[in-house]
Amino acid sequence: MTMRKLAKACIGLALAILLISASPIGAEETEEGYGLLWSYEIGDWVDAVSVSADGSFIAAGSPADDKVYFFNREGEVLWSYQTGGVFAVSVSADGSFIAAGSADNKVYFFSREGKLLWSYQTGEWVFAVSVSADGSLIAAGSRDGKVYFFNREGEPLWSYQTGGSVTAVSVSADGSFIAAGSYDDKVYLFNREGELLWSYQTGDDVIPVSVSADGSFIAAGSGDCKVYFFNREGEVLWSYQTWEYYQTWQNVDAVSVSADGSFIAAGSRHREVYFFNREGELLWSYQTGAGVDAVSVSADGSLIAAGSSDNKVYLFNRQGELLWSYQTGGYVDAVSVSADGSFIAAGSEDNKVYFFIASSALRGLLDEVSGVITQEKAKGFDVARAEELLAQAEKAFQARDYQSARPLALRAKSIAVDIDGDGVRNEGDFAPTVHNTYIYIGGAAILASLALVTPLAVRRRRERRVYLAKVRQFEAELKQWEDEGYDVSELRKEWFG
Repeated sequence: MTMRKLAKACIGLALAILLISASPIGAEETEEGYGLLWSYEIGDWVDAVSVSADGSFIAAGSPADDKVYFFNREGEVLWSYQTGGVFAVSVSADGSFIAAGSADNKVYFFSREGKLLWSYQTGEWVFAVSVSADGSLIAAGSRDGKVYFFNREGEPLWSYQTGGSVTAVSVSADGSFIAAGSYDDKVYLFNREGELLWSYQTGDDVIPVSVSADGSFIAAGSGDCKVYFFNREGEVLWSYQTWEYYQTWQNVDAVSVSADGSFIAAGSRHREVYFFNREGELLWSYQTGAGVDAVSVSADGSLIAAGSSDNKVYLFNRQGELLWSYQTGGYVDAVSVSADGSFIAAGSEDNKVYFFIASSALRGLLDEVSGVITQEKAKGFDVARAEELLAQAEKAFQARDYQSARPLALRAKSIAVDIDGDGVRNEGDFAPTVHNTYIYIGGAAILASLALVTPLAVRRRRERRVYLAKVRQFEAELKQWEDEGYDVSELRKEWFG
């Protein structure tokens, strides 16, 4: 937690107590929109979250419990890793790589499987990290005043010394441009080679920065209560004063830019969420119950999530309508939205990571499963159990119990396409209603029996062939003797009856 956040916590304590007593944890304030898919309690407050582009993977960290956590969409902890206090996390677009910045002065870089690929020791706490879309390039900002830039192999490509703690970094999708914000009151933009393209002096500490996907546009927020918007050449396209009079702790704590730079969201300690177009027109603002600590915009700018010290997660559409909000048990310090806005992760000072799903996304899954069941039924397969589970999922969905609805729907789909649950899809299974394991076991037993019986049978057949050969030989000799005029009737009677 930075000094600003520490001060924020002290100033807002009384307000937080009032809010918690007035609002039940988990109470949703709208009847439609999103629902809680899962939550997970870690060892202390959650100050950082990051979601992969499709919402399949979520990274989280806490400055106090000293761990990086990595989850799948179902809420399973795929792994956790002990570091120092975690100030920042960033996930590549496909979730294959994860960067983290820690109070043990290190940048960490992991694979999706939780393998530590490398770590790098800086001179002080690492406040910020940002990963390119493919995970090939990583930027970090440290309390030692430096911006660091690495390749995937952990090689430091360059570093740059600013005049204060670097509290924010943001990398364009292909890693060609890197924006940084420093407590020397400046916004910086670098190219991939480490060349400083420009810097701009604001009126106070630069706290958040965000760069568009191609690096053409850069947003920044400052302690001077302004939102700034730049083009790649460093021209200030516009700035917006969020508070009429400069006051400490009314700073702009959060900014987020849509992929093409058309829309910009900002959050202020003055309890406001702001939404602008590229031209700097304020499209709307919304007053929350306390300072806004985090914002995140979907790729196309159609959805905006915000986290506030009033303990709530908010979701707005581009028109500024409040679609949904959710009450947590503590300040919401971090939010992250998937590219299409279907999933939202949030981190709260109630020590929980929250993960939400859009009702439209879950509705789409239920319809997909229904179609799969219909197809399998048309092929003649018995899908009664799958239909039963889907009915339960539908009932949970109607009750807004998304935590139950999604797993039930996924289970229904799994059973529909693989009735006996042996891992072989129905159409490719020679016995789709019988688990292949049983068939394999039965087959093995038969083969084992044959293995015992076969040697005896083979020996008996061999002995019979020898016996018949001798009989045919004796018959030939009798015939020869008979032709020579001998009476062989008694011998024939003796031998053949």
